Amino acid sequence: MFRRSCQFASLILLATCTGTPDVPDAPAVAMPDAESAWTLDTVVDGLSEASCPAGTDYKAPVPIKISARPVDLGPADEAASRLPAGVSFVAGWELTTDNKSFGGLSDLALDDDGDLLAVADDGAFVWIGLEDGVPDGTGKLAYMRGADGNLLQGKSLGDAEGLAVRNGLAIVSFERTHRISAFNLDDCGAAAGEAAISPLPDTYAGRLIDENRGAEALTVTPEGHILFGYETVEKGHSPIGAVANLQEAGWTDEVAPNPAGYAFVGFDTARIGGADETFWLFRSYDPIRGNRNVLSWQHGEKKVVLTRPLAVDNYEGITVETLGEGVARVWIISDDNFNPQQRTLLLAFDIAVTSE
Repeated sequence: MFRRSCQFASLILLATCTGTPDVPDAPAVAMPDAESAWTLDTVVDGLSEASCPAGTDYKAPVPIKISARPVDLGPADEAASRLPAGVSFVAGWELTTDNKSFGGLSDLALDDDGDLLAVADDGAFVWIGLEDGVPDGTGKLAYMRGADGNLLQGKSLGDAEGLAVRNGLAIVSFERTHRISAFNLDDCGAAAGEAAISPLPDTYAGRLIDENRGAEALTVTPEGHILFGYETVEKGHSPIGAVANLQEAGWTDEVAPNPAGYAFVGFDTARIGGADETFWLFRSYDPIRGNRNVLSWQHGEKKVVLTRPLAVDNYEGITVETLGEGVARVWIISDDNFNPQQRTLLLAFDIAVTSE
């Protein structure tokens, strides 16, 4: 007993002498404004070439069939009571396929062909064909490649969570190895390699970020600024960061308008009725109440709350389509975690955005 006590005392002394390593300060940047000189558009040519060098042959993604079974938002009276004035439920679908690689969809964007593009958290791109705003049964899948042309390996490199599309480039944020990169899908398809935009902070508020609480949310503003948001929550809110230049990103003073008990998982910014509007997606889960989501806009002042008995699952992805006359179509999609007990649900809402 005496010997073990001495060993324990030695460990305490060693810990006291060595101390706790300092957590490095996270980088800070200013929130970009309309006059900011650097935007994604200023570097698009270089990123396109880095992802798809001259002489690289286009490689077609693998075609897949995606069944889309219509689903209601929920019982008619309950669904109607959840939608604020100016919001209408367009339609919903449960997406399924025989392809075992389909699933884990973490974010959405509309591509240049008018189809939905998604990223999966196992490092894949998934296209969902649309015809007149309805899934048409077609789809495609391609796994992401690194700068060396090899497939991204494992969760540490392939945990894709956020997505935006601009100028033919898919802009992707990753967790675990926190970073934002570009993929030239238009010119190279499945052969597109990862073109680095910037590493992302791995600390916030004086502590290390959990590897699975990183950049779930990503948007490129109408002006071309890249903003990202982490799922991690500090004092009830999730931090917002910005890319200030190639290889330079950091935290701004902005935070997401998290509802109490919810984490930040997605956002998109679009120009609606002549002004920029951001739509926010939050989620929460516990074994008693199950999955819960909040879709909000006007910085959280207006919202749609998705809880049972509505069509709920693990919604993570969001994209916004401008319809004109001050109306936005907001698409959200759920991540089934490759779990047979969960579903991939795609919902569409039309929202009349009014200026205050």
